[in-house]
Amino acid sequence: MCSHDLHSLIEQCKPVVQSLIRKQDRRSQLYRDRYEHTLRVLNWAERIQKVDGGEIAVVSLAVMFHDAGWSDTTNHAVVSADLAEKFLNGMHVEPQVVDRIVSAVKTHNLRGIPKEDLSLENRIVMDADLLDELGVTALVWDALATAGDANPGYVKVFEKDKKYYSSAAKKISQLKTETGMKLYQERLKIWGLLLENLAYELGLSDPDLK
Repeated sequence: MCSHDLHSLIEQCKPVVQSLIRKQDRRSQLYRDRYEHTLRVLNWAERIQKVDGGEIAVVSLAVMFHDAGWSDTTNHAVVSADLAEKFLNGMHVEPQVVDRIVSAVKTHNLRGIPKEDLSLENRIVMDADLLDELGVTALVWDALATAGDANPGYVKVFEKDKKYYSSAAKKISQLKTETGMKLYQERLKIWGLLLENLAYELGLSDPDLK
């Protein structure tokens, strides 16, 4: 699949994926748009692929479809993979390429799979998904999330974000690529510094932050 064909196919799938996501009606927060999340994950995936390699066609198209489907009873990765396969077959993409893209969609949220059992493209998609809404974005998320709570305030944002930070820090072992790991560590470092400074500015004492 040449770069020109890839660019064309990605552009063609964007409105399709956007429509599929809109039909889910799965917004847990008003400010969180899953299609925008998909585009950010694509940015992270491209950053990793430029360093670690892998087939950009497989990575990009798998990212575009990774959250396209939803079901209350079935893993959304399986539903999304089915949608990806249907679209790609309809566009007459080579069967072997379709299989690799579908595989990357199916495994994107199965963090327990050893990296040795995954292709590089599968690992890039998994890491890119983990990297979104991490770091500065996470602090913004929690600020927005607490705004609608009873008695919102800076301290409530800090307390909520500190818990999210601790949870995210424990997921570092789930990273599957060297570049993904490096980027994740950088995001955590920046995020931790933000929280430390927020605690300082609010007059809070938090020696156990790290």
